[in-house]
Amino acid sequence: MNTIKHFHNIAGGFDRITGGMSGLEAEFKYVAPVTDLDKAQIDVMIASAQNLIVAAEALKSVVFEGQPDPV
Repeated sequence: MNTIKHFHNIAGGFDRITGGMSGLEAEFKYVAPVTDLDKAQIDVMIASAQNLIVAAEALKSVVFEGQPDPV
């Protein structure tokens, strides 16, 4: 199966996101408080995450069609 490389890439993306969120948490806790602009950016991040969940759930329903016929 060729899917492992895709799952590996996705997992790496999640690791980067988790690291970025930890960085933001530290900034908000120790450097400067959350601003309204930060909250707006967080709302965008939440919307993107919700869209990702919908797309991931949809992958479960993809129907295998086999290889396309060569032209």
